[in-house]
Amino acid sequence: MKLDSKVHGTLIRNKDGKEIPEDEFIVFRPADNACLPTLSYYLSTCESLGAAPAQLEAVKALIERVWKWRQAHPERCKVADVEPGELGE
Repeated sequence: MKLDSKVHGTLIRNKDGKEIPEDEFIVFRPADNACLPTLSYYLSTCESLGAAPAQLEAVKALIERVWKWRQAHPERCKVADVEPGELGE
Protein backbone atom coordinates (compact mmCIF):
# COMPACT_ATOMS: atom_id res chain seq x y z
CA MET A 1 0.00 0.00 0.00
CA LYS A 2 1.29 3.41 -0.97
CA LEU A 3 1.60 5.64 2.13
CA ASP A 4 1.65 9.09 0.52
CA SER A 5 -1.20 9.31 -1.97
CA LYS A 6 -0.48 12.95 -2.85
CA VAL A 7 2.75 12.26 -4.78
CA HIS A 8 4.42 9.51 -6.77
CA GLY A 9 7.89 8.82 -7.99
CA THR A 10 11.00 6.82 -7.35
CA LEU A 11 13.31 7.35 -4.39
CA ILE A 12 16.79 5.84 -4.39
CA ARG A 13 18.92 5.51 -1.23
CA ASN A 14 22.31 7.16 -1.59
CA LYS A 15 24.07 4.59 0.60
CA ASP A 16 23.33 1.54 -1.54
CA GLY A 17 21.46 2.65 -4.68
CA LYS A 18 18.37 0.62 -3.77
CA GLU A 19 14.86 1.88 -4.50
CA ILE A 20 12.63 2.67 -1.53
CA PRO A 21 9.18 1.07 -1.97
CA GLU A 22 6.16 3.39 -1.98
CA ASP A 23 4.92 1.83 1.25
CA GLU A 24 8.09 3.05 3.04
CA PHE A 25 8.11 6.80 2.41
CA ILE A 26 6.09 9.95 2.95
CA VAL A 27 6.85 13.44 1.65
CA PHE A 28 6.86 16.75 3.49
CA ARG A 29 7.63 19.74 1.29
CA PRO A 30 9.53 22.79 2.52
CA ALA A 31 6.75 25.13 1.36
CA ASP A 32 4.37 23.54 3.88
CA ASN A 33 4.16 25.78 6.96
CA ALA A 34 3.98 22.66 9.13
CA CYS A 35 7.26 21.23 7.79
CA LEU A 36 9.74 23.01 10.09
CA PRO A 37 7.75 22.37 13.28
CA THR A 38 7.40 18.74 12.21
CA LEU A 39 11.15 18.43 11.66
CA SER A 40 11.86 20.07 15.02
CA TYR A 41 9.58 17.57 16.74
CA TYR A 42 11.25 14.74 14.81
CA LEU A 43 14.67 15.95 15.98
CA SER A 44 13.61 16.05 19.63
CA THR A 45 12.05 12.58 19.29
CA CYS A 46 15.26 11.21 17.73
CA GLU A 47 17.22 12.71 20.64
CA SER A 48 14.91 11.21 23.27
CA LEU A 49 15.07 7.79 21.58
CA GLY A 50 18.86 7.85 21.64
CA ALA A 51 19.56 8.24 17.91
CA ALA A 52 23.20 8.30 16.89
CA PRO A 53 24.96 11.67 16.66
CA ALA A 54 25.26 11.32 12.86
CA GLN A 55 21.46 11.04 12.58
CA LEU A 56 20.94 14.07 14.81
CA GLU A 57 23.41 16.12 12.75
CA ALA A 58 21.71 15.04 9.52
CA VAL A 59 18.32 16.20 10.81
CA LYS A 60 19.81 19.50 12.01
CA ALA A 61 21.34 20.03 8.56
CA LEU A 62 17.98 19.27 6.93
CA ILE A 63 16.26 21.79 9.21
CA GLU A 64 18.84 24.40 8.18
CA ARG A 65 18.34 23.66 4.45
CA VAL A 66 14.56 23.88 4.79
CA TRP A 67 14.84 27.13 6.76
CA LYS A 68 17.10 28.64 4.07
CA TRP A 69 14.77 27.48 1.30
CA ARG A 70 11.81 29.10 3.05
CA GLN A 71 13.75 32.34 3.50
CA ALA A 72 14.56 32.37 -0.23
CA HIS A 73 10.99 31.49 -1.32
CA PRO A 74 8.49 33.10 1.09
CA GLU A 75 5.97 33.53 -1.71
CA ARG A 76 5.77 29.74 -2.10
CA CYS A 77 5.20 29.00 1.60
CA LYS A 78 1.65 28.14 2.63
CA VAL A 79 -0.65 26.10 4.80
CA ALA A 80 -0.85 22.61 3.36
CA ASP A 81 -3.91 21.76 1.32
CA VAL A 82 -5.33 19.04 -0.89
CA GLU A 83 -7.31 19.85 -4.02
CA PRO A 84 -10.30 17.68 -5.04
CA GLY A 85 -9.09 14.73 -7.09
CA GLU A 86 -5.42 15.31 -6.10
CA LEU A 87 -5.04 12.14 -4.05
CA GLY A 88 -4.06 9.12 -6.10
CA GLU A 89 -5.92 6.64 -3.91
